[in-house]
Amino acid sequence: MVSNVSFALVNADADLAVTFDLADGDGVALTGYDEVQRAYYNDGGTRTDLRDPATGELTVATLEENATAGNYTITVAGAGPLATTNLRWLFRIIRDDVRETRTYFYADNPASPFAAPAAVTAEGCEACHGPEGIPVHGGPFIASEGAEVCLVCHGSDESDDPEVVPSLAYVTHGVHNSSNHPDGEWVYDPTDPESDVFHVTYPTYMNNCSVCHETTDQLAAANSMALTDANCFTCHFTTAGIPFTPGSTAEATHAAIPDGCQNCHAGQISGLPQTVTEAHNGATTERGGVIWEGEDTSVTEGAKIAWTITSVADDGTDLTITWTASYDGTPYDPCNDVPSSTVPFAFHEIPPLTRPDGTTQNRNNLSILRNYAQGADFILGTNANAAGQPGSSPAVNTDNTTCASNVATTVVPVETTTAKYGRVAIQGKPWVVAIDPDDSDGVMQVRAKTPTFDWVVGTGGAAPPRRTVVDSGLCLNCHRGSLYQHGGNRVDNVDMCMLCHNVAANDEYVRVDEFGVVASESYDGRAGQAFGMKELAHGVHPAGATGNPVVVYRGRGIYGWATSEDQLRNWPSGANCTQADGDTGDNYFTVVGSEDAPADGSDPCQPHNFHAPTFPRGLYDCAACHPATFDDLLPEPKVAMATTVEAGAPPFGGESGQINDVLQGVQTTSCVTCHAGGAAKGHAYQNGWTPQAFPEGRKTIIDAN
Repeated sequence: MVSNVSFALVNADADLAVTFDLADGDGVALTGYDEVQRAYYNDGGTRTDLRDPATGELTVATLEENATAGNYTITVAGAGPLATTNLRWLFRIIRDDVRETRTYFYADNPASPFAAPAAVTAEGCEACHGPEGIPVHGGPFIASEGAEVCLVCHGSDESDDPEVVPSLAYVTHGVHNSSNHPDGEWVYDPTDPESDVFHVTYPTYMNNCSVCHETTDQLAAANSMALTDANCFTCHFTTAGIPFTPGSTAEATHAAIPDGCQNCHAGQISGLPQTVTEAHNGATTERGGVIWEGEDTSVTEGAKIAWTITSVADDGTDLTITWTASYDGTPYDPCNDVPSSTVPFAFHEIPPLTRPDGTTQNRNNLSILRNYAQGADFILGTNANAAGQPGSSPAVNTDNTTCASNVATTVVPVETTTAKYGRVAIQGKPWVVAIDPDDSDGVMQVRAKTPTFDWVVGTGGAAPPRRTVVDSGLCLNCHRGSLYQHGGNRVDNVDMCMLCHNVAANDEYVRVDEFGVVASESYDGRAGQAFGMKELAHGVHPAGATGNPVVVYRGRGIYGWATSEDQLRNWPSGANCTQADGDTGDNYFTVVGSEDAPADGSDPCQPHNFHAPTFPRGLYDCAACHPATFDDLLPEPKVAMATTVEAGAPPFGGESGQINDVLQGVQTTSCVTCHAGGAAKGHAYQNGWTPQAFPEGRKTIIDAN
């Protein structure tokens, strides 16, 4: 890390001296740096490279280590006359020509040459990419410097470099949106056959500009971008990449116009949008977010609602759950029917949605989910046929819920369990007044964090707190507006996610009961895939880099992650199939091995979804998900439960169904879900135990410890 940069004239004002301190992340001085490899400056429009254009060598800048440890001076020969011109300088230094020691830093002298700062904050980049920064151009660049350092090259209108240096917007939009391009990739320079090619799976939605453009001024700058090819096609590549409403006049009009946005959207035609925000307002995300003024308003409005389970009473017959909700700190009646200007949200009795075909949908999607603890993990689901999964999910409605003094009370029957502790969640999303004034019915759902509560089974009251392993807020650094699936009613709370995604969860019950698929026919060669939070997060995040395949079978689609589809066995291609209800698409295929599917199983024609995920940090950066307080790296095996790697013989669910599970140790699983090679597994098994079934399942392990 570079600090205390200063400029001075030396050698009779002919040269420019740049003095600075260099230290590691802990503040310890770094010594022994001996070479300047790169030196550039930008006057606010033109970048100049100080390397010799004929040899590529940098001879005009030299590095000297001063007497104070970690203090250095770069002398730029002949740069004295530039001292009074506003310039942004960029240097790269190195020690002993060792690549890993490369360090970039920038500084302005005497002031910034740019009329405005970059329209992204350092925090916006660092939130996802982490404090180590982005490893490009031989970096990494320090994340705390944000995009300002990038402007030295990507803020130029001109450059002495014979290669084109595109704008920062062109590069960042192109890279982040690369997987959405027609070929699933973005080519930095399409005219260069050796150009860099990017395939990045962006973890949220590109039309939510506020993810990167965080401040009011930055978002205003992004929103005011004119609709030109140079701006629009950094994301949309051509008009064919713009998601017009199917069958709309706009779609038909643009079908024959691949480019030339500025020819119609610069005021020539009355009523047409002229800026990004005018074009994007009212757009939606994959998960129902409504874009308005550059923000996903399901995120911003949902953040205003604090939804809390305040108590749970358990008399052995009924579970009585009390809960509250407030908006901007003001409590309101949770039983409110319809959101309005006076009561801004509602959970109940929104009128059914009428679809274009005349059918209706009940839009009150609140319901109760529960799971029960063995050790300190909630894994004893009461679903008799699904490993580790919750059983009943009673709706929250006027039949079981009453409200008084802004407190809701929901009463549901208890479930049968031998567990001492349980966890309950209320899944669903509240409704607010629609942000879009042209919304068809004036209301929209928002992403209020799903509330959970751990209680003592049979008596009620709060259970002892579970260890904190993952922080939902850290997940949201990358997955903003996208950290919920399964219909969109389970939102932004990993404590809720673990009701289903626990260490007993394994998709063998789907493979066998729904499709009749056995290990020899499966896409990954496994009898089943564990889909707990740990197993999926450690497996999916690095899959694009490691190539270790992860495949999850669901009754509503097959999901595969790896570097390429070639790493999955039998992954289908060719002719597409059509489901019994008429659904089809270019990723619909008959599940391999499903010819023996049970008659009451899922439709064997399923969408097959493949992704090569790109983790935006080093795979070793545990702090991306785990909070600083998480230091229990080797938890006791009587607290943290072993993982089900095979679910044994059916039935697969319920407490009794877990007795014959093939289990893998908790510490071993933490390692081999990422380090999946044979050597890593062999080391883990040799120093622990090989996956196996135990006479009484996990209880045998607990009793032995």
